[in-house]
Amino acid sequence: MNLQNQVIAITGAAQGLGKAMAQEFAKQGAHIALLDMQKEGVEALANDIKKLGVNALGYAVNVTDEAQVEATFAKIATDFGLLNGLINSAGIMRDGMLLKVKEGKVLDKMPLQQFQSVMDVNVTGTFLCSREAAAQMVETKSQG
Repeated sequence: MNLQNQVIAITGAAQGLGKAMAQEFAKQGAHIALLDMQKEGVEALANDIKKLGVNALGYAVNVTDEAQVEATFAKIATDFGLLNGLINSAGIMRDGMLLKVKEGKVLDKMPLQQFQSVMDVNVTGTFLCSREAAAQMVETKSQG
């Protein structure tokens, strides 16, 4: 796949797999839109990536917030002129037992909020970012 001069948005870009993919894609000539809640992380990474001779910008965004996601992808289209692809790498894990049982008695239950936070980031965030990326690609007539 030729990434030269392609604009790729990556969620969860401040660390882990998102950061690694951003660095690798930039080495292959892609311009990178870095999305994460960690503003300092994406700004620092953007500065590092720019040293590779490509454009990179960091965007502080909560992928579970529809208005923030819409505004961020509109800003990406304005800043880069188009969008060719999206990597949904933002994700969280909230390990816990469904139930804590001792001697046949339920002592504790996993809180709904713990489960819901995982669903919000991993599922809703992926949906929102995919929808907005696709909309921007249609509106800017970008191939991706």
